[in-house]
Amino acid sequence: MPQLTDPHLIRERLEADRAWAAFALADLEPPYSAFASWFCPTDGPAIALLYRAFATPILLCVGTSRNWDAVLDEVDIALRDVQDVYAVVRPETLPLIKNRYASNDERSMVRMVLEPGHHRPVISDGACRLGPDDLEAVQRLYLSEPPDFFLPSMLTDGLYYGIREGEQLVAVAGTHVLAPALGVGALGNVYTRSEHRRRGHATALAGAVTSEMIRSGVTTIVLNVREDNHSARRVYERLGFNGYCSYFEVSASRRPVQRLQPTTPGV
Repeated sequence: MPQLTDPHLIRERLEADRAWAAFALADLEPPYSAFASWFCPTDGPAIALLYRAFATPILLCVGTSRNWDAVLDEVDIALRDVQDVYAVVRPETLPLIKNRYASNDERSMVRMVLEPGHHRPVISDGACRLGPDDLEAVQRLYLSEPPDFFLPSMLTDGLYYGIREGEQLVAVAGTHVLAPALGVGALGNVYTRSEHRRRGHATALAGAVTSEMIRSGVTTIVLNVREDNHSARRVYERLGFNGYCSYFEVSASRRPVQRLQPTTPGV
């Protein structure tokens, strides 16, 4: 079951569930594509993405198949000596992951999606565009609560907005992935310093990033949020986002391989 390398065939499988596969669709485009490997079964439109831009590889499963085990065997070969993986899966695929890997942390999540015509932006004079020169300020802001997935390159390849009070950056929001050519983008890494919360900063910045994505031609805008983070979900709902599906993010480790001990003749 070889890796799939034809971007047209990969996209064909991902488009079957565009809102769920939005991150993966973006990973077909540079610079994300350099870190993406694709694995697929032979019995249907399912596909697995192994994304290796971060210290822990991300495994995303899209679609259904009777042959997921064979696909994941190929993923394990690709991982070689890597012990940990971060799996992003729908509920129907979760048992398969838990049978294969030891779960260290399991989060119930919600994928939310925004149709551009439903966007309700919040106007804020304080929101300003950030870029590579703001990396130190962004890293300093994230220091107390580091996001799970942030790379300095996101300030170059994506969209980031922030709010300052004096010289200090106190709130930020950006994109995990942005691929206008494919019409997809993902809002993420929204954070406000604790003493500056409840002032509407998160809503204003998420709205600014979302508005900019729409202006750039993105038609499928998604985000991920913890199922129990009701305050964040209300912020996104005010902007026009709606729940699309529940899923799980699982930080997991490969189970040790049980090897048979050689037997001694006559024993």
